[in-house]
Amino acid sequence: MTEIRAWSPVYRVSVEAAVARARELRATSAALRQSLSVTKKALADELNRARATQAAVREQLANLQAVKSGTAPSRPLSAVLQAVAILGKDESDLQETIHDLIVAHQAAVAAGDDDGQHAFARALMLIGRHLAAQIGPKASGIVLN
Repeated sequence: MTEIRAWSPVYRVSVEAAVARARELRATSAALRQSLSVTKKALADELNRARATQAAVREQLANLQAVKSGTAPSRPLSAVLQAVAILGKDESDLQETIHDLIVAHQAAVAAGDDDGQHAFARALMLIGRHLAAQIGPKASGIVLN
């Protein structure tokens, strides 16, 4: 029969190593839970934005169906205002949208993303044309021949 010494140095070292490893695993587990919680919240936020976008798209489709059937919506919307409405915003949010598009355009330029750069430039051009049409050339100080 073999006698086991409960307080041998080898046994003590292995117990201490197991306790240290268990602490490491608990810390890693806590970090993973925190990361999963943040990811879950981000996904929930994205889902809410997607649902809002979907609702806005359905509303726009209903407006288009109304136009097709001859019952026009209460006021005709320009393409820019329709796009802004799809985002769940209105004309009063254009300044913020313009700022966001400029930042996105600059980021695309910095990253070398030609497709993104052209898409953001096109969006800014459309908004600029919309605003120019709203203001008119005289109010904006543009001289036309």
